[in-house]
Amino acid sequence: MGLVQSLSCSSPPRLSSRQWALLLLLQAAGYFGQFDRTIFGMAVPQIQRDFGLSDAEMSYAASFVGLSAILACATSCLSDRFGRARVLMWTLVPYTLATAFTALSKGVQSFALCQLAAQAFITAEGIISHVMVLEEMPADCRGWAVGVLNIGSACGAGLALLLFGLSGGAWRLMYALSILPLCGVGILRRNLQETRRWASLQEPKGVQLPVSAANEAASEAENEDTPLGILPSKHRPGQVKQQHVAMVVAAFLGSFFPSAANFHTSKHIQTVHGFGASGFAKLSLVGGMLSLSAFAIAGVVGDKYGRKRFGVLGIVLKTLVDVAFYSTAAGDSVAWVVALFCLRTALSMALDTTFQALSGEVFPTASRSSAQGLLVLAAGLGGPLGLLLSTQWAKSMGGPAAARLLAWGQLGVAAIIGCFLPETKGRELEDING
Repeated sequence: MGLVQSLSCSSPPRLSSRQWALLLLLQAAGYFGQFDRTIFGMAVPQIQRDFGLSDAEMSYAASFVGLSAILACATSCLSDRFGRARVLMWTLVPYTLATAFTALSKGVQSFALCQLAAQAFITAEGIISHVMVLEEMPADCRGWAVGVLNIGSACGAGLALLLFGLSGGAWRLMYALSILPLCGVGILRRNLQETRRWASLQEPKGVQLPVSAANEAASEAENEDTPLGILPSKHRPGQVKQQHVAMVVAAFLGSFFPSAANFHTSKHIQTVHGFGASGFAKLSLVGGMLSLSAFAIAGVVGDKYGRKRFGVLGIVLKTLVDVAFYSTAAGDSVAWVVALFCLRTALSMALDTTFQALSGEVFPTASRSSAQGLLVLAAGLGGPLGLLLSTQWAKSMGGPAAARLLAWGQLGVAAIIGCFLPETKGRELEDING
């Protein structure tokens, strides 16, 4: 009861106008990116039907698209050299056009190629957005800010679900609508500012500024009322530490083990339980709305009680829920299926916020975007490999059983995080990487 009251009474942190503007602009970019990303995941049965693909062929296509992480990694690395804001702007037009061209796909090959490009630039945009939030927000509310950023993305997914249901699964129409965000690129270009932490690395002398000096310098450009903290002193990536290796391994395995459970959710609901496209869209929309607060709650809990502790507990709970969800069969209680689906959605949202914050905090500013790209690459390789393994297992034991068996491996990820990652709540980024 005390925790609930504490969270319910928490007010938004006191941010400067610069920080609020950054958060809102990045929310808008994430909104449209998540709209595009959501289409593929929920339209699997319709895409599979239209192209005449078997389950295995659909899994292979999804695995190929998952290789977009390689291009996303390379793109995000550029922001360590050329700046966060500049490279983020470079991603917007390519992902919008590639998503729109997906609507014109003549076969699975052209579909997969367009989605490979689209997902790569969408992922790179997401990486850089989260890095910018981590570098600009105060230490005591970084998790909250990441949660707020994710809420914007979730609203984009909600719009996709709504249109998916209204259109009866017309995935080509939805991909075509993705051309519309091009209208907002100019607004972002005019208003998106570079992070001060990255900009400070470009100073010729690389002198470390104390808090008071940093605030004074910022005030010359804008009337700031929120301290930035300690700025980084040297433009160097730093030594590879245990926490860095552990984070990369956790990213790979954290994508490998739940890959089948995450990918086949739409099909399990639509075919096994007979919801259909419209029913799945409605369930996802309602479940997403009910779970939307999980983003912000996870951020606040991580800021107050520790991201590592909350992350370990969340992974254990999600493992159990994944196994329970794929243990359901046709004819099971609809209420039970819906409850498990909503709980999976809430836990996924909460864990996204927790580890997007934690994974950025454990790396130094000079190489933060490159490190995030490496983590996405690790996850991007882990997901397709896990999906391929589950596809082979499914031939002998069935899809749901394969998803359950693979999902148990998430407990190992929780152990890695609990044993090898530091607690980051309330600490400046420079202190975490000192």
